[in-house]
Amino acid sequence: MEKHLYKTIAVLFLVIVLSGCVFNDKSDEKIGDCPYIVVEASELPEDIIKLIDSKKETPFQMAYHEPEASYIILGYGRQETSGYHIEVHDVYQGEDSLWVDTDLIGPVKNEPVEDLPTYPYVVIKVKKIDQLVRFKS
Repeated sequence: MEKHLYKTIAVLFLVIVLSGCVFNDKSDEKIGDCPYIVVEASELPEDIIKLIDSKKETPFQMAYHEPEASYIILGYGRQETSGYHIEVHDVYQGEDSLWVDTDLIGPVKNEPVEDLPTYPYVVIKVKKIDQLVRFKS
C-alpha cells in the first residue's frame, strides 16, 4: 500500500512539473523588435554562399557572424519544382533569445513551374548578436 502511495505521489509530481513547464513557457513571447534586412544572393559574402551550397540538399538553420553584423540563414532543402519562396514574418527579441518566424510558400495554383529541383533559402542580416537564435515556422 505504501509503495502505491509513493508511485502516485511521484506521478502527480511529474504531472505538475511537466505541465508547469509547458504552460509557463513564454520564451517565444515578443519583448522587442529586432531590425533586419533580407539579403539578396548577389550581396552575400562568399563564405556564406559556400556554406549554403554545402548544406542546401536538406533543411538547415544557422547563424554566421562578422565583426559588425550577424547573418541568420535558413534553408528548406531540396524542392522538386520551381515556384517556392520563403516569407519572413518577423524577427524579434524573445525573453532569452532572438526569434525568426518564417514560412516556406509553395507555388501558387495554376502558376507555371519548372520540373527542376530548387533549394529555397533566406539570409537575414541583423546587428551583431551573441545569443541563441531560435526559429518558428
